Amino acid sequence: MKNYIKYPIALNKETQELIEIKKVTDDNRKDLICKDCNDNFVAVLNHPTPHFKHKPNSSCKGNEESYIHWVTKEIFKQIKEIELPELFINDLPEKHREKFQITKNKIIDPNVPETFRSEFKKGLKEHLFESKKILIDKIDIEKEFKTTLGDIRVDIVANTQNKTIFIEPFFTSKIDKNKKEKLSIINIPTLSLNLIKFIESNNSNFSIRKLTNYLFSKNSKNWVYLNDEKYDLHIKNYENYLFKEIERMNPLINSHISKLDKISELELKCQNRIQKINLIIDDINDLKSEIVEFESEIDDLKEELGIYY
Repeated sequence: MKNYIKYPIALNKETQELIEIKKVTDDNRKDLICKDCNDNFVAVLNHPTPHFKHKPNSSCKGNEESYIHWVTKEIFKQIKEIELPELFINDLPEKHREKFQITKNKIIDPNVPETFRSEFKKGLKEHLFESKKILIDKIDIEKEFKTTLGDIRVDIVANTQNKTIFIEPFFTSKIDKNKKEKLSIINIPTLSLNLIKFIESNNSNFSIRKLTNYLFSKNSKNWVYLNDEKYDLHIKNYENYLFKEIERMNPLINSHISKLDKISELELKCQNRIQKINLIIDDINDLKSEIVEFESEIDDLKEELGIYY
């Protein structure tokens, strides 16, 4: 089945440039190869979706996964800017997430009345810092690092003016626990880059521009590692954000409480008046009973006196 994979991009073995199927010419056709096996690609142009493919009975051991990894790394060699994603609360490692939730509740519970707590929490942001764009000074591909747990190879190392970021593209397998432990020893912020999501959206019909835009976008990546100091810093910043939100919400909360107090006061007054009215009604009923008794006594007296009018 490997021979029937449709590839939209090939490598020009002479210039080492990526060439899209739509840019195939008679002059460059013979120089376009598969990076996995170095054999020449066949350019299929008369097709609803033009593509490259291997020659029949090719022995290439490459597959769609190795291909998209290779194209991604080649494109990253040319990328000068990427967008870093937000760090979401759910991205925190377990120990930091537990610490965050405890701290969050300690701030909210004593400062937000219980009746408003659920609504207040729903309005809070779900990330610890915003996405941002960074300029890339240098890209290293498949760089080896030594750790006490063994060597580790990082697919993409992005160097900026003041920091280094690891980028690990994945297709079928995400970064496993063992690799995360090694990354924690190196102590470099690491992003996971989702290639399967891109392929599922585009199949094999994509351009260099489309893949480049995806690789640049924050939507292609998520954080899998930051060092403890960074996590603590972002949690501290979120604490400050919580206090500001509580301060901002306090006038509204106090206004609601004030209105509720007034309503309660009016309800109490109403209840008191109802009680007074009920007492008056009771008095009236008692008076009516007394009147009926007096009328009965008068009738008896009239009968004794023989008065019948």
